[in-house]
Amino acid sequence: MVKSNRENEIKLAFPSPETAVRRLLDAGAREIHARAFEDNTLFDFAQRPLTTSGRLLRLREFGGAALLTFKVPVLGEHRHKVKIEHETAVADPEALRAILLALGFEVVYRYQKYRAIYALHEVVASLDETPLGTFGELEGAPDDVDRAAAALGSRPSEFIRATYRELQELDAAARGVVAGDTLLFPPGRPDSAA
Repeated sequence: MVKSNRENEIKLAFPSPETAVRRLLDAGAREIHARAFEDNTLFDFAQRPLTTSGRLLRLREFGGAALLTFKVPVLGEHRHKVKIEHETAVADPEALRAILLALGFEVVYRYQKYRAIYALHEVVASLDETPLGTFGELEGAPDDVDRAAAALGSRPSEFIRATYRELQELDAAARGVVAGDTLLFPPGRPDSAA
């Protein structure tokens, strides 16, 4: 099954997963997918034509399923992150990975998180626990996203439009280190996946 649509989303930072869950439930959210480990791999060619143009080709493995996603930015000024998204289920992620590599793609970035998904009125609210911290991702129609953010106690000045890679680069720059091409949980973390 292929899904194509206009994606409109923001991220919100939370001090902890517990705080985020409490705010979501207090705002009337209901869980639609329990917390599960997620592993994401981004692909591009050697000259990085996708990355430099803001496009993304991602293989996501989450809760026993895999998805291939291609995103293209929507030009113009937007208060949220807006992209056109094409997505399809993948039956065999290892076979797809081998095909992409054989076609000349390279793995350019890999990131992990734990994600739980909630329905908050008309918005899909994903709770992401990452090596950088806890974030809520709100996706839906622009006005619905704004209302959901307000219900969670957030103002437009707190909206984050950056990707996790961009957040990692900002964090690394603030600490004076190189960001690298992975955002992975450290080995030995009690709830980390291998």
